[in-house]
Amino acid sequence: MKRFRAILLLTLCAAFFLSACQPAVPTATLAIPTRTATSLPATATPLPTSKPTLAVDRQALQGQEVRIAFPWDQAENRFSQLIDDFNLTNTWGIRAVAEPYASADALMEALELGRVKADVVIGKTYDLLSPQTRIEFQDFGVYFNDPTWGALDSYQQGSPFEAFAPKANETLPRYTLPLAYDAGLIFYRSAWARELGLQEAPLAWEDFANQMRAGLRANLDDINIVNNGTGGLLLSKSPLSAQSWYAAFGGTYAIQNQVLQLEDEALVASFRALKQAFKEDLTWVGLEPTPYQYFTDNFALAYEGTLSEIDQQAHYLPAKKTEINWETLPYPTEDGKGSIALESVSVAMKAGEPESVMAAWFFVRWLLQPSQQARLAEITSLWPATGHPVSVVPDYAAFHPAWASALRDGVRLTLAPEAADWGMNRYILQDAYLRVYDLEPEYFSNIIIVLKQMLADFPARQQ
Repeated sequence: MKRFRAILLLTLCAAFFLSACQPAVPTATLAIPTRTATSLPATATPLPTSKPTLAVDRQALQGQEVRIAFPWDQAENRFSQLIDDFNLTNTWGIRAVAEPYASADALMEALELGRVKADVVIGKTYDLLSPQTRIEFQDFGVYFNDPTWGALDSYQQGSPFEAFAPKANETLPRYTLPLAYDAGLIFYRSAWARELGLQEAPLAWEDFANQMRAGLRANLDDINIVNNGTGGLLLSKSPLSAQSWYAAFGGTYAIQNQVLQLEDEALVASFRALKQAFKEDLTWVGLEPTPYQYFTDNFALAYEGTLSEIDQQAHYLPAKKTEINWETLPYPTEDGKGSIALESVSVAMKAGEPESVMAAWFFVRWLLQPSQQARLAEITSLWPATGHPVSVVPDYAAFHPAWASALRDGVRLTLAPEAADWGMNRYILQDAYLRVYDLEPEYFSNIIIVLKQMLADFPARQQ
């Protein structure tokens, strides 16, 4: 799969350079519907009492083994302890066994090769839904909606993620349930900002650009010539970075005829803003593979990161007890409310014999409980999918103030498509944003043309 992705991206590059030599072609702005939150009743509406519940045979469940595959082998001991607690506390006599993988990519490769024998698989949603996955997953529908043994109340009302939560009695099959969200964030050096006379966190694009300019000037004016050209936003240019800038300028996603649709207006606006900021040295790219020391040494007033980097940054630059040393911010928007792009981590169950699936379901149901969601957040640093991070994991949020500081009132959240094609489409979108830094604005329309063509061609390549 990795080789195929690399070949496809090289094809995109070749197609792009050919098209860039042609005159710019006007493109139409797509009218993409936005996804709005659906309010749920105060309590989950039970199914009619005449509808039978899932048949639970305690004797059949006794001694059932459930293998749990997960992509965090660096946290194997902590996750195994969580599994051991399930074994000690479940009253069914079910025995869960850990099956760790080194990373999400390692798990995905094992799924593609048919080497995963687990009954429950935790991974990136688009990996679990990939057509290359050689495992048949169980539809959660009857399990999730069951009035006795279901999990309708697991996802909190009023959560920032309520719009993305599973709904009761969905018409389409649901093969995954969200466990957590990773997020694209701006890591912001609050202490240095105050030294520069900057009092407010910049949530509007114009304010953000001005503050990055202040960081640049500070490093130009000091006696250290090594840091010249730094001080502004340290770019990651990652897939989540591309999604974040697209969302920050109003971009949404839609799928029509199995093809991902993007909005021209958001693409062009974000391209132009990023290009101008890069030309003015308000953004820059480092030589070191990680941003943490740059951030600590005031080479960057801000950098692009993800939730998984909270612990690493805290190791380099612990938060002070008396003041905010650093925090995370949403990506800046034109309206000043901020934007956060999300990708989900989900759980899936392998289809099989009824007693095997039921045992797997009881583990998944247990994993959705608040106490287990809190432990998962502490293990992974990801936001729990079932509720507001601060309410689900108050102790962790208090110990790491920057962890949830970006979730401000009014911030706009955009979830990446939970679809099989997203595993490739996210790299196609990233590649388009990488082209922005090397080309002049008159060629941006060509980037969009090739981007859309690649998105349209990809589903056909899988058939």
